[in-house]
Amino acid sequence: MSSRRFPLKGARARRKADGLAGTVFVSSPKTDLVAVRWQRRDETGTLLYDAERFAREWEVKRTSGAKWRMHAGVIALAAMAGIGIYCAAMEWKSIVASRAEAATRQKGSAGADGKSLRGANGRGDDGLLAAQAWAARACGRGADAFVQSIARNGYVWVDAATPDERFSGEIAVHVAPGITTSVSDKLLIKDGAGAYRRVELVCSYNSEENEVLKYWIADGGE
Repeated sequence: MSSRRFPLKGARARRKADGLAGTVFVSSPKTDLVAVRWQRRDETGTLLYDAERFAREWEVKRTSGAKWRMHAGVIALAAMAGIGIYCAAMEWKSIVASRAEAATRQKGSAGADGKSLRGANGRGDDGLLAAQAWAARACGRGADAFVQSIARNGYVWVDAATPDERFSGEIAVHVAPGITTSVSDKLLIKDGAGAYRRVELVCSYNSEENEVLKYWIADGGE
């Protein structure tokens, strides 16, 4: 299928049937997927299409000079995202360092053993980050069984070509010795009306036993 039929990510669109306004936030020729995020009053939602159906039901808003403004907007957004990611990374690095320091003090008083999350070379950060990455992979590979049990109408993973990409090792918190909680924002669940909504899937992992303890949806309780 020609990529020319796919709208640009970030493009504004209008549904032909009722004039509903939306924004394209996923446009993937590789998977033949177009996702439109819409908002109306206090309601928001996500709709998924293949390129052919999107072209039938939606039209992309075009104005004079729209292409130039789109590229300029993408560049500006990329720059802002880069700054935001850098700031978030610095803040997260500080949090990780604080947690590693606290863990070091705790382990120092209790004594270390072979199952410690600290690395063999004594560097707490290395062991901590390795544990988070391992937990993220384990959570991603086992997520489908849980999601299938709650998403009766269907679901889809966005920006996660493989199970290892569903959770990020950088978005994880050690809540207790050996217990890591990871969060994924890449899951869309389909409701009874056929609309998709983005949810935050939470995973609790026990590194001492090398097993996932449980999954739950952040806004749905444990």
